[in-house]
Amino acid sequence: MPKSMVIAPELVRREGWLETAPIPLNRYQPDPQAERERWGSAALRDVYRDMVMIRAFESMLGDIKTQGAYRGMAYEHPGAAHLSIGQEAAVVGLCLPLTPEDLMFGSHRSHGEILAKCARAIRVLPEAELQRIMEGYLGGDVLRVIEPAAQWDSVQELARHFILYGVLAEIFARTTGVNRGLGGSMHAFFAPFGSMPNNAIVGGSAPIAAGAALFKRCNRRPGIVVANIGDAAAGCGPTWEAITFSAMEQYRTLWDEDVGGAPPMLFNFLNNFYGMGGQTAGETMGFEVLARIGAGVNADGLHAERVDGYDPLAVAAAVAAKRELLEAGRRAGGRRARARQARAAGGGPRAGAARHGHLPPGRPLAVGRRLIPHPRGSFPVAGGGLPGRVRRLPCRERAGQRG
Repeated sequence: MPKSMVIAPELVRREGWLETAPIPLNRYQPDPQAERERWGSAALRDVYRDMVMIRAFESMLGDIKTQGAYRGMAYEHPGAAHLSIGQEAAVVGLCLPLTPEDLMFGSHRSHGEILAKCARAIRVLPEAELQRIMEGYLGGDVLRVIEPAAQWDSVQELARHFILYGVLAEIFARTTGVNRGLGGSMHAFFAPFGSMPNNAIVGGSAPIAAGAALFKRCNRRPGIVVANIGDAAAGCGPTWEAITFSAMEQYRTLWDEDVGGAPPMLFNFLNNFYGMGGQTAGETMGFEVLARIGAGVNADGLHAERVDGYDPLAVAAAVAAKRELLEAGRRAGGRRARARQARAAGGGPRAGAARHGHLPPGRPLAVGRRLIPHPRGSFPVAGGGLPGRVRRLPCRERAGQRG
């Protein structure tokens, strides 16, 4: 215990009221022109493209698990394939302000997170660096599979197919997967692009990510660390340990100033209101608004807020603001709760599974003004690549059995 810190009884016993800071709820206001100036038109088109890519990838997995085939090609996959259909905007928006130096840890439902993080890294890394990574990774085994397949327009295009193939091969337990097929659906990662190992334990990525953030801070490494965890993780001990560890006052009061303050840790709760067999909203939890939990940790309330996960640019704006705080070494690892974002299809679909998901029939998805044609419905996004108002849209998605 530090002798320099005196706990004064007269302050502890003083009468009064404890007031908490206001918690922002869905405060983002769209400004198309400002967003074009901030991110650039090309980046906004890439947001659209990445959401489509993730939706197509997971829809393919859903077909294989529920039908044993994709577009007439039979394939049996007995392993796991936990989908996150309906959450594409959340992960793509999250990755827009991130760099390859930023590390992102996820849950068992992380296909979209891996693809989004890698797609963003591919766009910002020099082509020579991309080529070096692909040629050196696993002795070039993944690259040798796809390189002869076609004439690629650019190294970036080759890298995108490298990741798509490598992640799919990993899910199917192939030796040419990004982790030699040993990680599978729930533990896949690609560290060269900042996509770190994912975790099948609910909330399990939180303490691992907090340790990575502390390593960055102590070793003066660039970038922040993100833990993507679900709303049910708010009821798990390791999550709370990671939060309180990241928010310790000693980073500010006892550590040398040149270390830089608190670890650059962002806790990103992907809140779809479900956790296994329970509904966190109104059933298994009492917080009502997940961002409220930050108020119990420190005076800044962990800089927590609720962000509309159906709006990728709202998410991007929040992450960009949080990274400024973290890079400045502010007193708490930022934590953001993202809500109003249901998963349209999900758990672990399998052949013959009941066709239901986390939304009532005919009521999934939800941003936008324009629809992307989809084999079994529509994928709503914002017209012109910019966010529109959230609305309910008809959809004929087949959803796997919730798990």
